[in-house]
Amino acid sequence: MLPRKRYRCRYCGLLFNAWLPWAKAPSGVLLFGHLSQHHTDQMAPYLRRLEAGADIDAVTLEAYEVVEGEETP
Repeated sequence: MLPRKRYRCRYCGLLFNAWLPWAKAPSGVLLFGHLSQHHTDQMAPYLRRLEAGADIDAVTLEAYEVVEGEETP
């Protein structure tokens, strides 16, 4: 069985299962949604980079740490 990749928000510690197995990549859009809804005061640097044309997955993942094999509470 493959290890479960989860993403922990660096601001609040919430764990997400945002790994898309068919794409073999995380969903930056899903993770960005959490930031935009719950951490609006930290969004400015991310939004500036996205407006400049940066990849949403790369930018968003900076706000998360990868946690493998840990179950959600």
